[in-house]
Amino acid sequence: MSKNAGAQPLVLALLDGWGIRGEREGNAIALARTPIYDRLAATWPRTELAASGEAVGLPAGQPGHAQAAYAALGAGRAIEATALRIGRAFSSDGADGISNHPLLRELIARVRPLGGAVHLIGMVTPSRIGGYQHYMAVLAALLSHEGVKVWVHAVMDGQDTPAQSGIGHLQEFLDDISGAGHATLGSISGRAHGFDEGSDPAALAATWRAIAHADAPCTEYPTAYLDECYRKGLDDDRIPVRLGNSYRGIRPDDALLLVNLQPDHGHALLSALTSPASAGLPGAPPPLAGVYTLVRHADPVPADPKPLFDAISFRPCLAGLIADAGLRQVTLAESAAETAMSNFMRGGASSLFPGETILVTDAPPLAQIERKPELAAATLTNELLAALKKGEHDVFFVGFANAALLGKTGNLKAAVQAVEAVDKCLGKIAAQIDKKGGMLVLCGTYGKAERMADPDKGGPYRRTTAAPVPFVMIGGERKMALARGTLADVAPTLLDLLHIPAPPQFGGLSLLAAEQHDAVGA
Repeated sequence: MSKNAGAQPLVLALLDGWGIRGEREGNAIALARTPIYDRLAATWPRTELAASGEAVGLPAGQPGHAQAAYAALGAGRAIEATALRIGRAFSSDGADGISNHPLLRELIARVRPLGGAVHLIGMVTPSRIGGYQHYMAVLAALLSHEGVKVWVHAVMDGQDTPAQSGIGHLQEFLDDISGAGHATLGSISGRAHGFDEGSDPAALAATWRAIAHADAPCTEYPTAYLDECYRKGLDDDRIPVRLGNSYRGIRPDDALLLVNLQPDHGHALLSALTSPASAGLPGAPPPLAGVYTLVRHADPVPADPKPLFDAISFRPCLAGLIADAGLRQVTLAESAAETAMSNFMRGGASSLFPGETILVTDAPPLAQIERKPELAAATLTNELLAALKKGEHDVFFVGFANAALLGKTGNLKAAVQAVEAVDKCLGKIAAQIDKKGGMLVLCGTYGKAERMADPDKGGPYRRTTAAPVPFVMIGGERKMALARGTLADVAPTLLDLLHIPAPPQFGGLSLLAAEQHDAVGA
């Protein structure tokens, strides 16, 4: 462990989906038995942080989500949302507009002379979190106007939108592309069937067979098919794949364009389509004219797709500043939340900083998490405790995604169990920190599990929320006053605890400097 001054060891435990809401009804956080968290929050300095809207680089009023939250945590300032940044190109008619994008022009030049088609794969959703149907419609119309055949593979949302709202979104999208004579619906499926990371392998294989080989049932009326699925109790994200009547699969000289807004979405599906063997699937793909993504993927894809836009990237970042100070740090995440901690929070860094270690524990497939709401929390905690006992690191980051992931299922009972599993882990971590004489910081990242019931319709509520999140600081002075702030204030606070100066690029302020904010007493 470093001999530098400051609170060491310092553990930051990040609690995804752990929002603050006063009402108990439909509130998995309040309904769960959390004696450890309750005691820590009652006896140590605490405050609330804004985790949505402009506080994290999103449009005003928009609920928080992982990419915005973790970027603000790592950057010490709000980072402009990907959709807002890309949106300027889609709204411009000038040289910097999407129609003049060099890679889009390249795609057209490659496909059109060969008579190939472009397979446009993306989410039909107004959310602008995992995707944006307006971007899909604009791209379909542009390519069609250039005389290129477009097959649209519509991925339904249901997580960042009301669970069964896809009929309206799909109909609006189909109306938007109705004037694009060369654009046709190729397939429709839910995001849990291969688009989300952690999708069930059998669901991924079914979607791959459908898109690659046109091997799936057809539907002549896609909105009627969605309605049929709703009557069976299926939400938009769990819609089994169906093909448009005229779809014929991927053929030689076709091209793929994944319309993603997150650097991990669609990764498994694109990998399977371009290299089936990488996903344990049979056969080889036909020779393609090109493979493109809207946003650069965080992890390599076999075909090395060309991104039209870079993902979120920033410097300085918290991890880099800790490394520059000569401190050793370890990040512990489960596979379902790996991208948030290893990419979003680290400014898109593709390699480790000096003295940095990242450990990833496998989480259950998303299709199984309602039966295993504890996910990999216990394993993460054991790894953290072992690392603390070794004493080889100064700073520890551990992420608990349970409340967010189970919250998004809409299953209140499972979400309550998820929160209780995390509470048990916090007890073990707090006990070890107490022995070591260091500091433990608990920080929510965005709201979800505190609202599990739809306030308007009464059914399950699966979207993230605009709720504030808790910040609790265990260790040191119990009567310290913490300021109210935002997620952008967390990095300056940690640097303050470690006696590392915050760089001028940080827009956030240390929560320890209560006179600069509204103070919240312990």
